[in-house]
Amino acid sequence: MQWGAFEVDVAADGASFRLLHGGDEWATFGLHGMRPTGRFTDDPDEAEHGFTLDDATCAVRHSIGQAWTLRWALNAAEPLELDEAPLLRVRPGAASVVWAWAAGAEGVLVVGPRRRAAPVVGLRLTQGWLQPEGDGFSLAPDGLALAPGRRWVGALRAELYPSAQAVAASLPAWLAPLELTAGQPWEFRQPDQALVVQPPATTRAEGDAVQVLGEAGRAGVVLHSPRGLTALTLSFAPTLDTLLAAGASAVLRADVPLTPAAAFVLAEALGRSLISQPRAAESLLDEYDWQLDTDLLGIATGIARAQRAGSARAVRAALKRLQLVHPQLGFGRVVMAAWLAGLALGEDARSDAVALLTRPSGADWVALELNVLNLRSVEVAGPLFSGLINALGSDLPGEPVGLDSVQQAQLTGLLQLCPEEWPMAIGAATCATKNSRRLLAAVAASEFADPDDLAVLAWLALGESLV
Repeated sequence: MQWGAFEVDVAADGASFRLLHGGDEWATFGLHGMRPTGRFTDDPDEAEHGFTLDDATCAVRHSIGQAWTLRWALNAAEPLELDEAPLLRVRPGAASVVWAWAAGAEGVLVVGPRRRAAPVVGLRLTQGWLQPEGDGFSLAPDGLALAPGRRWVGALRAELYPSAQAVAASLPAWLAPLELTAGQPWEFRQPDQALVVQPPATTRAEGDAVQVLGEAGRAGVVLHSPRGLTALTLSFAPTLDTLLAAGASAVLRADVPLTPAAAFVLAEALGRSLISQPRAAESLLDEYDWQLDTDLLGIATGIARAQRAGSARAVRAALKRLQLVHPQLGFGRVVMAAWLAGLALGEDARSDAVALLTRPSGADWVALELNVLNLRSVEVAGPLFSGLINALGSDLPGEPVGLDSVQQAQLTGLLQLCPEEWPMAIGAATCATKNSRRLLAAVAASEFADPDDLAVLAWLALGESLV
């Protein structure tokens, strides 16, 4: 089915469909938990398929007009309580990125280009339910009960936008940014709707607003409205120094192993004078031989230690070690850290650093990092920065699809390198701040139970040190 410059390609059984743009596959969608039973309609601008789910039937319809609408309707002939809701999974194509905010009665899926700003496809939930579930999104609430003859209807309406920021402007007016600094209240102004705040977060009245206050970490808020229940996750971010100190303490207590990420957090906390037992930290780092490591954070640990010890020779050794590492996300930042450390110690490593920064890379974001640290060409790197803003959701609430927390931290640091005189600089800075707060709040909530927490901190710290 043709939708402007896009095509919606629905599989014969209706269980999967693709969003195509020219010759590029922008996103692949899959419906899971239902059994296909056949196609009802196959018109140029409409396709409808039947499914069964437990004792219910489900009709899924794609219709094309000014917008592309995806509608699903569960019908019960007998009393029904769903054990598991059907899932919608979405995966970005090679030329695109996907961002998702699925909060129950409110939600949006955003598909945008990876290497430029627009066009952006926003699939807004107009009725029904959308909630994260495993590696997909549930299309009905848990334990949904239907009486005979009743049905559950949901719909996503896709429209084209000039930017991801324009998608954010289409969201409910009451939706204030969900990413805040620790101690900053979240405000809600909608007197006809009710908030239920999960402890230990608390509320207080402030004029015509209800303020939600929470400790560093995450807080859950449920909004009761005529549309249903909307579950919001507030991120209250502590400072990076606070978490570096806590992470270093966890490493010193041996609560976590001395990985390259842990070693870098320890070295960075030492450099910022955040450790109460610096000798113990130095002793532990002496056991870590970074010169045998090709891990970027391991080499970055050696650079931090070399600068602290005033050893230009160790900086040169780090640059030599980087020659053995294939360019990857973060490579350019570690090269730049070595270059700056050398300059601080009176060592001009420009030729070695430039040779590393001009190495070829077939990966677009790796090439962006090398370009912005070397050539600073807005014609080459500008569109890639715009695509990176799409990948990290501009100023939208939610999470990226297909990126783990370490990749998100690496990309957030890359976004911070956008030169302030470039046209997309303000959007890049806003997006980087949002994601940094979201990631820091997640680490605070985890308290280093997640094995990726220290790597997230390490990449955020390395990025901050270069801006």
